[in-house]
Amino acid sequence: MKKLFLILTCLFLCALSATASKETLIILDQSASMYEPFQYGMKFKYAKQAVNKILENLDDNEFIGLRTIGINPEKMRLNSMVTTDTLCHATERLNDINPHNRANISDNLHNIVPSGMSPIQYVLQTALQNDFKPSTDIKRIILVTDGYENCDGDPCRYIKKQMMKRNDLIIDIVAIGVNSVDAALLQCLTNSTHGRFINVKKPDDIKPSVNYIFNNPSPETTPVKLENPQIITPKPENTILYKSYLLEFTE
Repeated sequence: MKKLFLILTCLFLCALSATASKETLIILDQSASMYEPFQYGMKFKYAKQAVNKILENLDDNEFIGLRTIGINPEKMRLNSMVTTDTLCHATERLNDINPHNRANISDNLHNIVPSGMSPIQYVLQTALQNDFKPSTDIKRIILVTDGYENCDGDPCRYIKKQMMKRNDLIIDIVAIGVNSVDAALLQCLTNSTHGRFINVKKPDDIKPSVNYIFNNPSPETTPVKLENPQIITPKPENTILYKSYLLEFTE
C-alpha cells in the first residue's frame, strides 16, 4: 500500500509539473495614450476586447497571469506632481500566473483606467524577474499595446540580450492602431523570440487577429541587428506636472 501511495504521488507531481511547464503572462498597456480614439471608441476599449479574446483561446487549466503598463490613477489623484522616474517605473501585477484564472483576469479588466507612460523595457524586465517560475520550460508574454517605449528604455536591445542566454521566451504582440515606426520597433521583440506580431487596424480585426496568433505556429524569423538601435525620443524633465487624463471612462 505504501508503495502504491508513492507511485500515485509521483504520478500526480509529474502531471502537475507537466501542466506548469508553460506559463502565459498577458501584459496590457494602460498608458494615457489608450484614451486616443480608435474608430467607434477609445483604444483601451478594444485593447480589453483583445485581452478577453486571448483568454477565450486559452484553456482554463493553463497557467495565466495579468500585468499592466502604466500608473494606477489613484496615485495620480493623490499626487499630481510626479517624477519621470515614477512614471517610467509604473507597472502592477494584477493576477499571479495560476490555472483557472480566466474569470479573475476578465473581472480585473473592468477596474483598469488608462494613465501614465509606457516603460515597456522596465515592465518586461520586471515580468521576467518576478512573474515566471524559473523552472518553467516556456515563458510566453502576450503584449497588448498601442505603441512603443516612451520612456528612456530600449526593449529591443534588452530582449535581444536576453535571448543570447536563454531560449525559453516567446513574445506575441497585439498592437492596437500602431503607426509604422512603432510597429517596426515592436516587431523586433517578436522577431527576436520567434513570436507573432499583429497590428489591428480596425475593431473588426480583433477576433481574427487573435485567433491567427493561436492557430498558426511561431515563425522562424531573423532578429533585427543590434547595430540599428531604436529611434531616440526626447527625455522629459526630471519633474513634471503630468496630465493624467482622469476622465470618466465608459465602455
